[in-house]
This record gives sequence, C-alpha cells and structure tokens, in this order.
Amino acid sequence: MFKNEIADKYTSNPEVKLILVQVIDKMNKAQQKNVLTMTQFLNEHQRAAAELLIKECGNPAHVFYGGYKGAQRTVLIFLPDYIRPEDITGNDINPLACIRAKYPLANSLTHRDILGGILGTGLKREMIGDILVDGESCDIIVMKEVLTYLETNFSSAGRAKLEVSVIPLNQIHAPEAKFKIMNDTVSSLRLDCIVSSGFSISREKAAEAIKAGKVSLNHLECNKSDKQVNEGDCISVRGLGKAILQQVGGRTGKGRIRVVIAKYI
Repeated sequence: MFKNEIADKYTSNPEVKLILVQVIDKMNKAQQKNVLTMTQFLNEHQRAAAELLIKECGNPAHVFYGGYKGAQRTVLIFLPDYIRPEDITGNDINPLACIRAKYPLANSLTHRDILGGILGTGLKREMIGDILVDGESCDIIVMKEVLTYLETNFSSAGRAKLEVSVIPLNQIHAPEAKFKIMNDTVSSLRLDCIVSSGFSISREKAAEAIKAGKVSLNHLECNKSDKQVNEGDCISVRGLGKAILQQVGGRTGKGRIRVVIAKYI
C-alpha cells in the first residue's frame, strides 16, 4: 500500500494527510537504519491521527515530547534500540529549547500577540511549540535549531519591546489549566448529549455542530452524534472551547446518568 493510501485511512484533511506521510517516512527510516528520527511540532489533532497510524503499524518505539509535562504541541520522536524514552531530555539529544520573552506588565500581551511576533520573523508555525503566557513574561518552546535565529530576530510583539533570553526547560513557567466544573444528568453518554451538557447548548444544536464537523472527540473529528463518550474523554467544539468528561456516576431515580464535566476556561 502506498503512503498516501495509508494516510487516507486516518484523515480527509490534506494538511494532516501530509503530516502522516512525513510520519511514515520518519518511522521507516528509524526502523530501517536504527537511527533517531523526529517530526516538527504536531498539534493535538495531528498527534492523535499519528498515534492511530503508529499503533496499526506495530507500535515501534517512539515518544511524543513537548518540553514539559502536559505540553499540547509535541514533536514525535522515533527511537533506535540504543536510546530510551527518558534519554530524550538529556542535553545531547534533546531537540527542544525554551526562550523567555519579558515585557512590561502594562502591555498585557496575549498568545496571539506572541505568535504573531514570532511568525513575523519568518519562522513557520511547525517550528514553535507551546506558548505559555504568564504575567510579565512568556515562555516559548522551540526547535533547538531555530534558537539562535529567534534570539537575534524576535524583539517585539504587538506594541511591546521584548527582552529575550534562553532558559533551561526545567525552569518553564507552565500555568495550571483552569476549569469550570459542572454536575449534570444526561439521558445517555452519546456525543450529542455530552456536547449539549458541557457547552450549554440544545441537543439539536449539538447534533448540528457534530454533523458540520465542528466537534472533535479525543482530538479527532467525529461526525457521529450517537458515538459513545467514555470517562476521561476530551471533547472540543470549534468556537466554544474544550471539556473533559471527568466522571460518570450512577443513575437517578428517573434513569438519567449523573456526569461531571470539566470545561476549560
């Protein structure tokens, strides 16, 4: 089977399909030559599709790494038999680095401001990992190969002048995710029921969003309203945000299912 045909099994999105073709190339090279290979940064949707592909290809040794625990954007690294996953954080083979950009608090920069400033230097998005805005500074995870370029060329974002320095990855300021916890009951664990509850919309509107391709389950687009959602699953709705089905409880006297949903804020 050709690489394009394999990629077609996991996505209809041409951009994600291109990523999967690259994943196949990296995987094959690592296995055939017993060397370390890696992709550039993948977003959560690209990672989820890559995970499905890798699993069906025999699950060769690999790790997704974003510079810190819980990173949303990660590089996919295929490992030769002489490198363990925990070795990736070592300085010799660690492919990532971090830049801290400081700015006056009065400027109140956003993720969008920072990303715009970086892209304005000419770098592509796939070279940039998570952007962690925290008060008067922002930590930006990047491919190590563009570190020197960014130090030289990344000096402003929005209207703010930046003071840029390189910091060790173990000093990253990773803000804690914040959630709104909702206790509710649903008639079933169908995707449309959980979307309706978690995003405070009618079940009809939830079904419309699913049909329109606006809903992802565990970072993969799902257009089946009757798809069963399990405890721990992540649901996102384009334009409305992201939530986790945190807990599935027992049934009420009327037969409805108690659920706890954590919505990101």
